[in-house]
Amino acid sequence: MKKIAIILISFLVFSISFANAANEENGSAESAVMTTSVSGKVLDNITGEALTGVKLTVKGSGKSVYSDFDGNFEIDGVREGKLEITASYISYKKKVETVNVDFSKSNTVDVKIESVTE
Repeated sequence: MKKIAIILISFLVFSISFANAANEENGSAESAVMTTSVSGKVLDNITGEALTGVKLTVKGSGKSVYSDFDGNFEIDGVREGKLEITASYISYKKKVETVNVDFSKSNTVDVKIESVTE
């Protein structure tokens, strides 16, 4: 009985290792796609004050980040081309910024959002 259990466990470990190796091999094509980052600052459009905790979401990717204490943000792993970033913050109107991402340049954008009371 012990021999059967050892054989089954060995087979299970081998199967899992083989499946992981196959997944890594298949995933290499996707990981070969070049990506870059987009960074910037979120500001109040009237006062120019940096806004902390603004949620920035990349349309169609599921990627989201929040601006830091100084309003700065960085979104990693984006592909070259047109990118839409939605900024949302409590008591401010949602804002969509379009960025043309290019590997040959720095991709920065300042997002100025408007208070709902303005």
